[in-house]
Amino acid sequence: MMQEYGITAGDAHTLTLTRALADQFESAARTARNPKRVANLVQSELLGRLKAQGLELEQSPISMAGVTASADLVESGAISGKMLKDLYDLCFERKQDFPAVYEAEGRPVQSRDTSALEKLADELIAANPKQVEQYRAGKKTMIGFFVGQVMKASKGQANPQLVNEVLTKKLEG
Repeated sequence: MMQEYGITAGDAHTLTLTRALADQFESAARTARNPKRVANLVQSELLGRLKAQGLELEQSPISMAGVTASADLVESGAISGKMLKDLYDLCFERKQDFPAVYEAEGRPVQSRDTSALEKLADELIAANPKQVEQYRAGKKTMIGFFVGQVMKASKGQANPQLVNEVLTKKLEG
């Protein structure tokens, strides 16, 4: 598993705790764009929620095909990690699989609208002169503050890499 899917020994251990989990992960990993992301989602998002609700894997509202679909959407940049977590929460609330909830929610998509991001960036730069000054004085970690503000203002809908690019261009300019 470690060689075939590029996962760590810890991942392999967790994913082979039961035969059912190992088999389901393997079939999902074979079809996923990035098996490592599937492994991470199973462990961080799926198993955590199941444990919190006292459910077994067989009782999961999200199938391994649903995990794979969600992993591929994150991988392609169509949805953010925050959007994925929100959608998983809805899956467990509604007891529905990921594809059904994703469709029902109108297939939320990460915003790649640069003009809207540039407008947001301009507003935040104008509203935070001290942070701009710190950034321009060499404290490059301040970019995180601005990215966070844009993500908050866009309710997690903006593409973080694009936000970073837009802000860097504006702050350097």
